[in-house]
Order: sequence, then structure tokens, then C-alpha cells
Amino acid sequence: MTDSALGSLGVDLTNTYTSAGELPFAQGEAVRTKNGTALLGRATSGIAAFSLVCYTPASAQASASVDFFLASVANVSGKLMGVAMTSISSAQYGWVHTECNKEGKVRCAVSETGVPLFLTTTGGLVDDAVTSGKALTGLHILASVGSASTPPAIWRDITLDRSTIA
Repeated sequence: MTDSALGSLGVDLTNTYTSAGELPFAQGEAVRTKNGTALLGRATSGIAAFSLVCYTPASAQASASVDFFLASVANVSGKLMGVAMTSISSAQYGWVHTECNKEGKVRCAVSETGVPLFLTTTGGLVDDAVTSGKALTGLHILASVGSASTPPAIWRDITLDRSTIA
């Protein structure tokens, strides 16, 4: 997927950064892109490309910094979600799309289109199997997949479906 920040020549959303001083935008600042909306933050652990992530301010005192962590059944405390645009090494900075209207991808187990997606015990991976009791709203795959892969997807305001939480 090729995407860039609108009005900002040279900002490639597949770039990662090793220090906060290199960042082209402030962490957590919503940046409008050709495909949706993205923001910058710091990975608390390694994140594979197209993984579902949660994000949260690093601390109440550090609202200018944002931490990304892999979303899973056991790790959804941030409750704000997006999808990593590229692999981000632990303690490095990268982009997460919080909204993607076209050309998106998400890490997904075997799944069908048109059915709810659920968190899994594997960080960053979603599935249509009703095993976790934690359904997601706002995330839609556009092609069925017969094995774990990164199907085309669109999303906006990904949240937990509170009516399905076990």
C-alpha cells in the first residue's frame, strides 16, 4: 500500500524512526492521508506490518507521547485501535492508520467477508471465529482468506463491541 500525508511532500507512512527528534509530526497528532487518517507513536514491543494495535498516551503526564502495543484478547486496555502500516521494531516510532478508506490490509486468520471479526490470543491478529467473546466493530475485510494472511480491508473507529464481551 502506498500512502502519504496530504500536503506534506516526502512523508512516507512506511517509514520508521529511531528517535523522537526525527519525527515529521507530533506523536498522536491525526494526519490526513490519501487513504484515511494516521498517527505516529512508539512501539512498546515489535509490531508486524498490518497488525491490529491499541494505542494510548504513554502516561497521564506525557500526553505528547503515544505508545502502540499489539491488540489481543488479553491486551486491549488502550481501547483506541488502528492498524500498523509497516513493521515497527520495539522502542522505534512508526505510523498506524486509525481510519483507512481504501488500500488497507490487516493480519487475519482464516475468515469470511461480511461477518464480525474478533480479537485472538495472538497479538495483532483478527479472526472470524467466535472464541474470544471480544468482537470488533468498524473493521471489515474485503476478501475471504483460507489461511492466515493480510487481506484487503477498510476500517474506521475500530472498537470492541461491548454487547459481545463475555
